Amino acid sequence: MTAFLQNALGFFVQFFPCAIMLFLAFPKEDYRFNCRRIFSALTLAVMIFAALFPPAIRVGIAGNTALTANLFMFSAIFLILAYYIWLVRESLIKKLLVFFVVIFYAAMQYCLVNALNGLLSGFLNFPQEHEEWAVYTPHGLALYIITTAVLLPPMLTFITRTLREYILEVETQDMRQEFFILIVSTAALIAMMICVDFTYYYLEYKVYLLVLTLFFVLLLYQMIICWLVFRESVRRKRDNERRRTLEIQQLQYEKIASDMENTRRMRHDLHHHFNALNDMLGRGEINEMKAYLSGMIDTTVKRDSKAYCKNMTLNGLLQYYTGLAGDEGIRCEVQAECDELTIEPADLTVLFGNAMENAINACKKCTENRMISIRVGTVHGSLAIEISNSCKEARINRRFQAENGFSPAEAFLSARPGGGHGLRSIVHTAQKYDGSAKFRFNAEQEIFTTRIRLNMQVKKQDMLN
Repeated sequence: MTAFLQNALGFFVQFFPCAIMLFLAFPKEDYRFNCRRIFSALTLAVMIFAALFPPAIRVGIAGNTALTANLFMFSAIFLILAYYIWLVRESLIKKLLVFFVVIFYAAMQYCLVNALNGLLSGFLNFPQEHEEWAVYTPHGLALYIITTAVLLPPMLTFITRTLREYILEVETQDMRQEFFILIVSTAALIAMMICVDFTYYYLEYKVYLLVLTLFFVLLLYQMIICWLVFRESVRRKRDNERRRTLEIQQLQYEKIASDMENTRRMRHDLHHHFNALNDMLGRGEINEMKAYLSGMIDTTVKRDSKAYCKNMTLNGLLQYYTGLAGDEGIRCEVQAECDELTIEPADLTVLFGNAMENAINACKKCTENRMISIRVGTVHGSLAIEISNSCKEARINRRFQAENGFSPAEAFLSARPGGGHGLRSIVHTAQKYDGSAKFRFNAEQEIFTTRIRLNMQVKKQDMLN
């Protein structure tokens, strides 16, 4: 009975935190079902695995308890991984990236427990005898509990803050470098783990201590590298968004300066025109005055300086992106009615910029009828944005059900003309304002539509607080 409880509890302590961490990097909106139901089912599944682990070891492969335990553990990992991949509605590379982070934690804990076990056995002469089929010794189980209490809190902080922030803000196509670095670091850690075990059982104790020291140095180095890689990726993405905002603001300032210079020049020209007309009037040259005025009207250049709305930030965005679209021969129809907005300029730039870049890129794929329709307005305290554009095709994941014809960002696969670049960033920014972002592709009309809603009252309440 003692060996049974040791094995069951050891399996649970080692396995359950890893299973929970798989889901914590994603917001609840990415789950297929309610969070409470998912985590309750996950807890029950791990408890069943833990209860089945001791009898599986007892009746397993004779004479090779470690092999039986590893086979059972890998089977449980495979089943939990399948459950996790099915329940989380995100791209596969994001789910695998989180999985490798958790594997990194599991390998780190396993190496640490074995290293401490070897050190304590060497210095304190811990007894190694235990029942033949018991995988976890009493002091080994105690070390798993202690290392879980020490490692789990910072790991949860890393996953729920740094990793979740990275998952939400960085697009799938930009994750390949971080994914490769994480796989290499995890493989190096596992290789180091095998090396530590080998030196403990087959080489001198001094060599084991040297390898163990190198292991801890490598472990610390890899933890710092992983943290820096994720933080740097998010920082780089935000810097690009700020740079885009500043570029648009700079264009607005240049336009204002140009308009002021044109106004000054027009006033100077009008001064000369009025003097000329005054001289003609003084000389009674009425016919000459008429001819002069007619010439002024014919030679006046009417400059088109459209003001789409009274909000300076949104007006600048509309002027900037309609100008880009016009350079590509894309016809734009704009209807914007909004004045003061509580939306941060940087967030508005992210939303509108990503949506318009998608629209322009999709239109460039079309050989004819290039069109973008933009509608912006405020409805009952919310900012509503709808952008429709020409689009030849879109790759859609049919696993996601459409609601009133609109689907979430995850339903649209990357590397397609209709979207996939920045959709998740649009959704993440909309959620900051208790809003939503939905997308639709009409194959018959060849139209892709982005619909965004932002609750401006949320920001007002934040400002009051």
